[in-house]
Amino acid sequence: MEQIVSRTGFGSRFTKAVVCLQALLLFCLLAVLPVVAQDEIESPEPVLISEATSAKVLAVNAENWAGRLPVSGDAVITPNARIVVFVTNIELLPDEAAGAFRIYAADRQGKQYRFVVEDIRRLEKQPWISGVTVRIVDPSGYNGQPNLKGGLAVRISWRGNTSNRLRLTAGRIQIPDPEGLLPSPAPTASPSVAMRGSTGGDRKRFMEQATFGPTAATDFRLRQIGIRRWLDEQINKPYPTIPYSNFAQKPFDVIVGCGGDYGINPEIDLCLRNHYWIYDNQKWMIREALYGDDQLRRRVSWALHQIWVVSARTVYQNRWMQEYTEILDRNAFGNYRDLMREMTLSPAMGEYLDMVRSSRQNPNENYPRELLQLFSVGLYMLNQDGTYQLDGQGNRIPTYDQAKIDQFTKVFTGWTQCSNSSNPACANVAVGAPNFIDPMILTFPNNHDQTAKSLFNYAGAPNPTIAACSNCTTDPNRIAYANDSLNRTLDNIFYHPNVGPFIGKLFIQHFVTSDPSPAYVSRVAAAFNNNGAGVRGDMKALIKAVLLDPEARGSKKSDPTYGKMREPLQFFTNLMRLYNVRAGTHSSSGPTTPPAACQGQSDGIFSWMMGSMGQEVWSPPTVFNYYSPDYVVPGTDILGPEFGLANTGSSFDKNNYVLYLTLGQGLWMDATTTSNPYPYTPCGTSLDLAEITAWAGADSTGNTLIEGLNNKMMHGTMSEAMKTKIRAAINFSVPAGDKARQALFLVASSSQYQIQR
Repeated sequence: MEQIVSRTGFGSRFTKAVVCLQALLLFCLLAVLPVVAQDEIESPEPVLISEATSAKVLAVNAENWAGRLPVSGDAVITPNARIVVFVTNIELLPDEAAGAFRIYAADRQGKQYRFVVEDIRRLEKQPWISGVTVRIVDPSGYNGQPNLKGGLAVRISWRGNTSNRLRLTAGRIQIPDPEGLLPSPAPTASPSVAMRGSTGGDRKRFMEQATFGPTAATDFRLRQIGIRRWLDEQINKPYPTIPYSNFAQKPFDVIVGCGGDYGINPEIDLCLRNHYWIYDNQKWMIREALYGDDQLRRRVSWALHQIWVVSARTVYQNRWMQEYTEILDRNAFGNYRDLMREMTLSPAMGEYLDMVRSSRQNPNENYPRELLQLFSVGLYMLNQDGTYQLDGQGNRIPTYDQAKIDQFTKVFTGWTQCSNSSNPACANVAVGAPNFIDPMILTFPNNHDQTAKSLFNYAGAPNPTIAACSNCTTDPNRIAYANDSLNRTLDNIFYHPNVGPFIGKLFIQHFVTSDPSPAYVSRVAAAFNNNGAGVRGDMKALIKAVLLDPEARGSKKSDPTYGKMREPLQFFTNLMRLYNVRAGTHSSSGPTTPPAACQGQSDGIFSWMMGSMGQEVWSPPTVFNYYSPDYVVPGTDILGPEFGLANTGSSFDKNNYVLYLTLGQGLWMDATTTSNPYPYTPCGTSLDLAEITAWAGADSTGNTLIEGLNNKMMHGTMSEAMKTKIRAAINFSVPAGDKARQALFLVASSSQYQIQR
């Protein structure tokens, strides 16, 4: 710029002014243009290579393969055979191996099989092609073993994308290629495989994964600073956006706590609602999900709640649930080891899983059993990629047995609620009320088991044994021994090699996809095991590994097994945040203006909707969560935990609630009256549909409306068949607002939208 100006003969003051103007313009451009890390990869769809002139997969016997691309296939296709097939249009990470790929086959009866991928090797002279070693066996055996008569249609998946389908047949008998199968001979040069940078579709997918739903403001921020910097920004956000309610603790006895039973007068009813129901806990959680700035922390905390389960069905006071929630929030970006200790001494957890009642005289195994089975190591020994270790007979290897549970149970004896007001640790003791705020303590130290304990004894295990107490003759010594035993035991569990893959896979399932590839699990487990600075259990490293992995990122994911069913809470918060959720505009008496106190926002009172679909917020039915992480989609061998909530009744209810929000114009509000001074739903909930109403009014064909909904809600993945059905179902003779509501109802209630992909 300076050279151009000096050649024109202008003075230095003008030059400085131009340079300053240029700097200002550059600053403005940087404020709105995306700044995206260059290592965020858009993974392409792999291409399975066929023989030169047919749609038959190019395959050779693995035992005879010389490491080169064959001219034609000569594989003998029999059950349990090992063959090599060839794939292109992929770009592997340095440590990406067989666990990154899956190969699926379908027979003529529609039965699906998942074969075993044993190895992948890049061809030396054609490095843009890789040979994939496959064993023709379905280890799940769900559909039995494949019937090779008539051939199979096979495809290969990688990072959530699927390849073309080709025909796999036994022998050299030529049969017509099935409909839709086309030749894909080997390319003679390297294809262009990777676009770098985050696209609009990927940003929307990321918002669905990392927040409770996309918003225009979040999308704009991601365009400004990129995904990685947004994650750092969220990690450093203050929390919570909406303050905790901090209601006082109350006695166990409801009537004593509020001075009367329900229905006596409004003040008593309000006391009961605020202190003994989970009304306020649910309202706070949903409003945080809808409006909170701390979206990532809220998502992580919600995922942790579904791992470290405490349920309001047992821990029913508002303040008890709040303190439990604060532990989740506080440790969401901390270290998993710290979470283990805090949750172990949580009086809410102690009440829920009976540790508060466990003593050496009457030990209770509930907490130690669930700590091992659900919160840390799982039932069976795992490889780092989450696959099961097997013994010589091919059986899974148990992580522990009943005798080991008995040993761990000894450690967790003697702790009770902190109820001694003279103890500085019990700062929140309230007269007549149990203390669910301060961590549990050893009120009676002699109730802790002081005998020797035998713990996990894996390679490099810290503290495989704990010696019996040799000087437990005084309470201070007993307390010191018990606390030391607890810390040693938690270390013994924390460093178990299962913890990284077990917890890592659960986080992938909650955020990204229900049935992740072993390679994805391995990368996330590696981040848990070492954050890059030698620290194990760093939650920030774990979360970044989950959300930045190439299996999570990319604007298009074409593998039909990829993704996860939207659980009820996230289904509704995603829909509401997309449409600028606000206070209701209707009551039982008709259209109305919400009270000024609502500040234009929803009151967040719709957990009752999720309850009828199996996910009433903070009230999972068992310690195994609202649904099992091991639930398999019926008729398949695909993991799909959230499908455990899907049935005829829950599906019917979901569509009804979508109907309320769209065609019904929202959830109504209660009016404040003399007889109803504390309405249950004071603000109601509605959606802002101005944008899609404008789309409906601008184009009488419906194309603008349908494509707008496709991009806004499904990041461009809506099938053409779905578009055709929606176009046929819309009544084009009604006003634009009604057309918009009809289309929105059809998209939101569709099976395609209910899967987060």
